Amino acid sequence: MFRYWGFGLNILSQLEFPELLPKEFETADVTIELGTIPLKLDGDDIAERPFSSVGEKEYILNIKNVCKYYAGYGTKIIAEPEYGIDEKSIRLFLLGTIMAAILYQRGSLPLHAAAVIKNDKLIIFAGKSGAGKSTLTALLASKGYDIFTDDICVMHSGPAGKQGVYCTASYPMIKLWDDAINHLESSEYSRDYKIRPELPKYGQFFFENFSSNQLPIDKIFIIHPAGRSEKITVTKLTALESFKQLELQAYKNQLILSKKLRMVHFGLLSAITKEVPVFEIYRPAMGTNTKQLYEAIKNLL
Repeated sequence: MFRYWGFGLNILSQLEFPELLPKEFETADVTIELGTIPLKLDGDDIAERPFSSVGEKEYILNIKNVCKYYAGYGTKIIAEPEYGIDEKSIRLFLLGTIMAAILYQRGSLPLHAAAVIKNDKLIIFAGKSGAGKSTLTALLASKGYDIFTDDICVMHSGPAGKQGVYCTASYPMIKLWDDAINHLESSEYSRDYKIRPELPKYGQFFFENFSSNQLPIDKIFIIHPAGRSEKITVTKLTALESFKQLELQAYKNQLILSKKLRMVHFGLLSAITKEVPVFEIYRPAMGTNTKQLYEAIKNLL
C-alpha cells in the first residue's frame, strides 16, 4: 500500500499516485482500493442521474470505458477499472470528481479554483473549466509567486485558535494545455508528463515549493472566459454578489444534497464575503491572452 498526503488528508492507497505528496502516517483519513463497487445505493434520499447515483454519504460514478467509482462516508474509495484502461485515466477522475465527493461527505468545500501564495496568504482564481485559472497561475509563478494549488482549493474553518476561513491545497501538480505552454514561452513548463494519453494536456510538478499548510485568503478573483464587453473589465463585488458568485464556483456542486451540508457551506461563504475582497473579471470572447489579463489585475494582487 502507498501512503500520501492530498487535499488535507492522509491517504492510504492500493494505487500508486505520482501526483500526490508521499507521507508517512499511522492512521489514514481515506483509503483507496481496487475492487467491485456496489450495484446501487440504498436509502430514500438517493438522486439517480445519468452515469451516477448521489446520496448524502455515498456516491457512485460510472465513467464509460474508463472506470466505475464508489466514494463512501468521507473515508473510502473503491475503483473498478475497465479492462486494459491506463492508470492515468483512472487517477484523473479519482483526483477530481471522486475526491470532491469525499470532501463534501467530510463537510469541506472544494472550490473550483487555483491559487498562489503572497505573504503567507492566498490569492485565489476561481472559474469554470477553460476560464484560464491554471495558465494565469503559471504566469504568476514565473513572476515570483509560489503556486499553492490548481483546480481544487479546499475551504474549511480555521485551525484551532484561529478564526475565519482557511484553505488547503490539493496536490503539487498544475495542468496546462499544449497551447498554454506555447503561450507562456517558459522553459519551466514541459510536455514530459501527459495527464491522459489522448489529451494534449500536461502535468507540471512543484514538489519542492509545495505547501501543505492551511493558509488564509487575501483576495479572490472570479474569471469568466467569455465577456460581455470589448475589453477586460474588473469589478469589485458586494458581499451579496460575492456570495452568489462563489456559490456557483463550488467544484461539482451537484454533489451537495443535504440541508446540513448546505448550512455548513453557507457559513463558510458568509465568513469569506465578510472578510475577503472578491473581484469579477470579464474578458472578450476572442483576442485576450493571459499576459493582458495579468496587466489588468497586477495592481490588485
